[in-house]
Amino acid sequence: MILLLASCSDEADSSKEDSAQTEPSQETVALGEAVYADNCASCHGADLEGETDWKQQNEDGSFRSPPHTADGHTWHHADGVLIEAIKEGGTRFEGLNIGGSSNMPAFGDTLTEDEITAVLAFIKSSWPEDVQEIQRQQTDQASSTEGRFVTTHWHHEGPQPEGVPDRTPRGQRDDG
Repeated sequence: MILLLASCSDEADSSKEDSAQTEPSQETVALGEAVYADNCASCHGADLEGETDWKQQNEDGSFRSPPHTADGHTWHHADGVLIEAIKEGGTRFEGLNIGGSSNMPAFGDTLTEDEITAVLAFIKSSWPEDVQEIQRQQTDQASSTEGRFVTTHWHHEGPQPEGVPDRTPRGQRDDG
């Protein structure tokens, strides 16, 4: 079973890209690594590891920078959501009751479309193939909906992809 909580908006999703589903070139991944190092690593970690205790909020109620590895939740989101997050930063949460805020800066006026796509290619290149496939399915599902589809949480029940920790709440796991 897949549980998908989402919010929809009237705004058309201009970030749907067929090219997001093709294998990126080594040059694109290398560009993404450089852009990530210059713009993202100071918060999300040089090795994509995120902040310590990233699931806990800061005292001011803001969310900590999550990891972009398979241990994090980046792969739970469709490309359009990730592109929006990079472009709009924490402002994308303004007016939404999500239980916190984000201090992430907006990069929409700083990075080009190619740089944003390259950063995502770099991040995805660190994931095991099965995690990449789940994220591709997430993107395909979001792309097939009308309007703008914003995924806020995705939970996959069943066997966890290799190398991915089980995020199922303890009381709901088969192991108790």
